[in-house]
Amino acid sequence: MSGEGNDKFKWAHILEINVMPTAYDVPADKLIDGIKDYLKKSGIINLPIFATYSKTGSQAERPPLDPDWYFYRAASILRKIYIYGPLSVKDLSKIYGGRKQRSFYLAHSQPAGTKHIRKILLDLEAAGLIKKTSSGRELTGKGKSTVDKISSDIFDSLKGKIKAVEKLGIG
Repeated sequence: MSGEGNDKFKWAHILEINVMPTAYDVPADKLIDGIKDYLKKSGIINLPIFATYSKTGSQAERPPLDPDWYFYRAASILRKIYIYGPLSVKDLSKIYGGRKQRSFYLAHSQPAGTKHIRKILLDLEAAGLIKKTSSGRELTGKGKSTVDKISSDIFDSLKGKIKAVEKLGIG
């Protein structure tokens, strides 16, 4: 039992090291907003013509009302690939799918449309943020460092506003 006390001192020097915040350390909505702004300003994601009038899938009744929905979806896809590892188009289609109401029958889940997902993945691959593997798309070193830099900026902006962030000792 005397070894437990020594463990606290053993790891004390590690707690003092400044660790760079990652996507796990910041709120998802703020991270997606930051990635969206980066993708839009840098021109990595080009808004295709069909994005202004198309629905996100057969489960949706109308196209999205937000004109920036395509950039939000691209940022969300980049975050999902960061968090959940290699993801295929089918996996992303299941994630972004929804409930399809079928008149008086019971509702069933319906996967999202895949055209906008494929187009976003192609744009992210062309920018070098993700790469295609046999198990799906995964982040490259450039993509991981980009998301980490954006999350670090968000974490620094939250430091003064939220007291719990200061107690973490990160950054």
